[in-house]
Amino acid sequence: MTRMTRMLSVMAVSLLIGAAPFAIAASSSDAGKPDMMQRAKLAEDRGDLAFVHNNYSQSEAYYQAAVRIDRQNATLYNKLGISALQLHQIGFARRNFQQALKCDPQSTAAVNNLGAVALRDKKYTEAVDYFKKALAMDEATASTHVNLAEAWIMLKEFDRATTEYARALELDADVFSDSQGGSLIQLSSPEQRARVDYLIAKSYMKRGNLDGALDYLGRAKDLHLSGLNKVYSDPDFAPLWKDPRLAKIVKPSMI
Repeated sequence: MTRMTRMLSVMAVSLLIGAAPFAIAASSSDAGKPDMMQRAKLAEDRGDLAFVHNNYSQSEAYYQAAVRIDRQNATLYNKLGISALQLHQIGFARRNFQQALKCDPQSTAAVNNLGAVALRDKKYTEAVDYFKKALAMDEATASTHVNLAEAWIMLKEFDRATTEYARALELDADVFSDSQGGSLIQLSSPEQRARVDYLIAKSYMKRGNLDGALDYLGRAKDLHLSGLNKVYSDPDFAPLWKDPRLAKIVKPSMI
């Protein structure tokens, strides 16, 4: 995966759709016909390009064309599932993630994405199980920690959620903007987004980026994060306590 649209989708895109010539057999009855795997790759690349431009119907069609040729490619089924999920085709998305897992039982992305489907279905305990399974396979996938945090929030397990958000940011401070290897990220409400913005601000403070921290505190305020005034009792933000820029976001008198 190179880059993807922020917050809800995370899938690999190669964008290599250029005019690479098809291989041509020198002496056979198939001369002049493109190699089938190259045809599948071309369809996949076109699907990647359509996905990046948020044309999910088109990306789905291209990925379907690719899997009709390359039927054992877990990555293709995973991409097809993600496009389907963007089109709210929950059942079709689930079937494709399941097929990806059949093709590659070690696909942590497919396991994570089955958890994302469970979240969409409001099956939060099932989602937790999927995300835990994915993390048992690869603990270092930041997006899966984010999703597990979301599931914990829906189950009212806020301390566990905070721990998972913090771990995600520890693994990748840019988890909400970088690619995640084909794993979907789910943020279910503005309140969840605001909580994450606060944790990103803490992460920036630990890295000495005061401007970045202020930016994300402002985003948390815009999303009406409750208890934002705790910034004045959180030692991670101590370097900002006397900064007038912080007072413009949340006043000390609000304590």
